[in-house]
Amino acid sequence: MLRVLTIFLAMALSACATTGMYDAPKGEQTVKLTVDNQLSAASDSADQGGWQMPGQSSPVRAAIFTVDEDRVAEQAGLQSITLEPGKHKIQVFADRSGILRFGTFRYKFKEAGDYTVSIGAGDGTDKYELKLINQAAPDKVLVKKDF
Repeated sequence: MLRVLTIFLAMALSACATTGMYDAPKGEQTVKLTVDNQLSAASDSADQGGWQMPGQSSPVRAAIFTVDEDRVAEQAGLQSITLEPGKHKIQVFADRSGILRFGTFRYKFKEAGDYTVSIGAGDGTDKYELKLINQAAPDKVLVKKDF
């Protein structure tokens, strides 16, 4: 009986551990979403040289993590994805020197659009800011959010 209970428990836990993976659409009417990592530019200009504490030279990363709750990659995230036109929930992450944050936004993407999500330093020392921009009108910010 104990063996059956152990097998059942292992099966139940393994079913909870699985996550969906995002399957990118193909076609002419798809939407392209790309990450513009502004954190690396800020980090490069802030480097003063000299001695650095070990472990503090970690890379500055920003990427797309999930689309509609489905992971886009097994490891970390992706810099560019394609979407079906319509409303989507996008989760991005940013990691600068061990300060890891996740930000989420929703937007109704238009077909055959080319969008950029710019991730940069926000207000405060450990905050980030995302801005969604349509490349057809780069001066207009569609979504702006701190995370």
